[in-house]
Amino acid sequence: MKKRFIFFKGLIATLDLYTDVFLELFSAQDTECLVIDAAQIDAEMLRLRAFLLEKVTAVISFHNIGMHLEFEDGKNIWDKYGIPFYNIMMDHPFHYKQALDAAPKQMVLLCMDKNHISYVKRFFPNIRQTMFFPHAGIEQTMIRTQGTTLDRFEARPIDVLYAGGLSRYAAEGLIPDLGRIKQFDAFQLVRDALERLIQEPERTTEDVIEQWLQDQKVCYTDKFLGEIITELRFIDCFAASYYREQTIRMLAEHGIKVTVFGAGWERCEWEHPNFMYGGIVPPVTILELMSRSKIVLNTMTWFKRGTHDRVFNGMLARAAVVSDTSEYMSEHFTDGKELHFFSLNKPQDLVQKVQYLLDNPNDAQRIADCGYQAAKEKHLWKNRWEDLYNHLQNTDETNTRKYMNN
Repeated sequence: MKKRFIFFKGLIATLDLYTDVFLELFSAQDTECLVIDAAQIDAEMLRLRAFLLEKVTAVISFHNIGMHLEFEDGKNIWDKYGIPFYNIMMDHPFHYKQALDAAPKQMVLLCMDKNHISYVKRFFPNIRQTMFFPHAGIEQTMIRTQGTTLDRFEARPIDVLYAGGLSRYAAEGLIPDLGRIKQFDAFQLVRDALERLIQEPERTTEDVIEQWLQDQKVCYTDKFLGEIITELRFIDCFAASYYREQTIRMLAEHGIKVTVFGAGWERCEWEHPNFMYGGIVPPVTILELMSRSKIVLNTMTWFKRGTHDRVFNGMLARAAVVSDTSEYMSEHFTDGKELHFFSLNKPQDLVQKVQYLLDNPNDAQRIADCGYQAAKEKHLWKNRWEDLYNHLQNTDETNTRKYMNN
């Protein structure tokens, strides 16, 4: 029987880009795929209802999109029809507590940091299945005119590119009424937790919050702790944003030109002639800009056992990548071979490594070439699709055997 899948598009351009890759790969396996426009969901319900007249293998979605759909009877569609809902979570699950608390029983949560799996198992006992599903990259094919190529390191016009927003401004909207929390001094917790994360950037936000409560002898249950972490999740954004801004500023003030794209940077309280802000551009444009950059700089979104797609997109654009590290990164790459690592709390090391790459284009080209080969072999979205497709195959075979034995 032909496998049949449902996908959602239309809300977030970056996720649409990844969905398109999956669609192409699934379609090549002689599957039937329905693509629902999530921006026009009411108008799409008739098409969805018709597709459900035959067995559906699974839903593949990002960020809870389409997870809570219902027909007139008020029952979750995926539970009603027994359809596995593969929910690929690009951010920390504590940002989506309300949605995940009401997740369908058929949901399989794919997390991009191993710490997130542990978090889900502890704070979302209703979620039965979780999988580690690391970030990956997309290779952008550039059409060069008049035979000109910018692939070589020294020929690229952008010295350092950073593609990512400054999240602290958006995070201001996440700050709750801290005075409403009566069990402890929430204002002091926020100050202490943020200071601790800046001093010890290898720690997670949830770990620091729990440690503070323990130090203050506050009694709590996992349910209460999960609610508090969700209430104070803006701390995570502030810590990541602090290091993101300090990293860019440090490079600029040491004479290194940095070109930045993303929301929030226009609100920076400082200026420098080496800091060039390009605004907000589509994801495909970012891939093109990476192919014109000597160095692609990455800082994690406070993922300590995962990574970020900026790393792989930069490698696949044949740029030299410089990034802070994580458990996943150190397991898969060697500092100075496929990329350069730096520590968030040692910005001077970052400056030295970036300057060295700019001053030594042959070494930089070697790193860019090694990074490209590593990403091409193991860190394309195609590789992640293979993992997912194999899991689906094994799950389908297991379910078939159970059916035959009943």
